[in-house]
Amino acid sequence: MKFIILIALFFCNYPLLATEFNVGTNAVRSAYDGDSFNVAFRLAHIDAPEIKGKCEQEKILAIKSRDFVRRYFKENKKIQLKVVTVGKYGRPIVEVRAESGYLNQLLLDKSLARPYDGGRKSWCE
Repeated sequence: MKFIILIALFFCNYPLLATEFNVGTNAVRSAYDGDSFNVAFRLAHIDAPEIKGKCEQEKILAIKSRDFVRRYFKENKKIQLKVVTVGKYGRPIVEVRAESGYLNQLLLDKSLARPYDGGRKSWCE
């Protein structure tokens, strides 16, 4: 919820920076009340392991990756999102930046994700 509020505050304070984009209904995860809802985003340019992966190695790495992202959002006070495109499942594909760095690249640097080239590759090797 904190994440969505930060996005709303960012766009309210900088209306000239707001960009209109269409998302699919799959992107809207839940509505809290009449004026608050959660939208699912996907990070651009990277592929991260899946929590429900095919092997134990992928599942462990997925948890590390998830926990890193959670800490990133908890520790940074201001988040900047740049919508690159909308993915095939209707989710906005974004680049995320904050005072501690560019999240997409940080995940790559820490080997918690790998560059995404459009195909699904196994994490179980």
